[in-house]
Amino acid sequence: AGVNAKLALVLGIWIATYVIVSFALAQRCRHYARDYAAARSLVSGKIVDSVTNIMNAKLFARRDYERSYLDGYLNLEVKRARETFWFMERIRWFQFLAAMVLMLGIIGYALRIWSAGGMTVGEFAMAASLSLLLIEQARGLSRRFLEFFEYVGNIHDGVGVIVRPHEVVDAADARILEVRGGGIEFKHVDFSYAAGKPVFKDLCLSIRPSEKIGLVGFSGSGKSTLLNLSLRLFEPQVGSILIDGQDIQTVSQESLRAAIAMIPQDPMLFHRTLMENIRYGRLDATDEEVIEAATKAHAHEFILDTDDGYDSLVGERGVKLSGGQRQRIALARAILKDASILLLDEATSSLDSITERHIQESLSFLMENKTVVVVAHRLSTLSHLDRIIVFHDGAIVEDGTHRELLRRKGHYAKLWSMQAGGFLPDIEVPEASTVDLAS
Repeated sequence: AGVNAKLALVLGIWIATYVIVSFALAQRCRHYARDYAAARSLVSGKIVDSVTNIMNAKLFARRDYERSYLDGYLNLEVKRARETFWFMERIRWFQFLAAMVLMLGIIGYALRIWSAGGMTVGEFAMAASLSLLLIEQARGLSRRFLEFFEYVGNIHDGVGVIVRPHEVVDAADARILEVRGGGIEFKHVDFSYAAGKPVFKDLCLSIRPSEKIGLVGFSGSGKSTLLNLSLRLFEPQVGSILIDGQDIQTVSQESLRAAIAMIPQDPMLFHRTLMENIRYGRLDATDEEVIEAATKAHAHEFILDTDDGYDSLVGERGVKLSGGQRQRIALARAILKDASILLLDEATSSLDSITERHIQESLSFLMENKTVVVVAHRLSTLSHLDRIIVFHDGAIVEDGTHRELLRRKGHYAKLWSMQAGGFLPDIEVPEASTVDLAS
């Protein structure tokens, strides 16, 4: 029994050492698997980017360039795959050889005990069989270590994205937003996307219930940022934003966004039917209400011209529709939602003049009894609004009606004179150029 205890001790120490070393080596596989997964993800992204922009490659005759461009990333993936697979193969060979040496060593040690009369033939057979079984189980466990850390490395990036904490979260005692009139107030708001580069500093703005205002300024002056802050897609570093006197940071995000309809410059559509995309504005809407909203948005005509009408699929992100058609679907969705607050970010920028005139009529209907904030580079679309807010470098420099601002001959009058083809330039031009354009 003492000799058998020695055999068990030797076997236990050898198996423990084997498992610990295998575990340590398997942990190193996580690094290789993570690099390989990152390279594979990078290649997938590059391929999707190239395929998405295939028309650019054709227009600029860059087929060979794209092939060589992708070859570099494919070679990187192959290199990472080779490093990962060779490392795993070396570990498997180590595990196989170590297990083989362990088996031979244990059987040899058991033979030595048997030859010295320390055990019978039956005891030898049982000890050898149990030793081989335990060694094989330890080897199987070591293989599971290797597979486990390979999977951990593969899913590292994806899990990192999933478990990343949200930047904007509801307070534990968040209330439901109660919209009475739709008044919006920005009180001493400071905001920046990156430290040291403020977009707003001490911004104060009050929008009365059911008031229609336009936001004007060069690109980057903060117009779209103001809309994003209103939707609480971002939160200000300093100050507060109130809707009907309620701080939007104290209400739930769902109730806030349920009270606001947004038509962005580049509408986002699901790869679903036109009926489903429009009904997304109000899920309990009937087919008749969806069709009525599409008719008011002047989308009904082109929808009927599609192969399957309202049951036609729009493709991923709406690629089967033109930019103007996507915006009309977004407008129909907003009409169906019928929220108290309406935000328009270049909502008619992709429309032709005739369609835009029809859409403006629909927008006038949609704006009734609502608080409306409109961002537009085509200043003529803002002239009928109650107020126009002029932004410059993140600050409000002028506030008034279209006629009042023109009479002041200030920043807005300068923007009005700078328009070319009805649109503002992206950046401010020298004063001399302004005079030429105005003349």
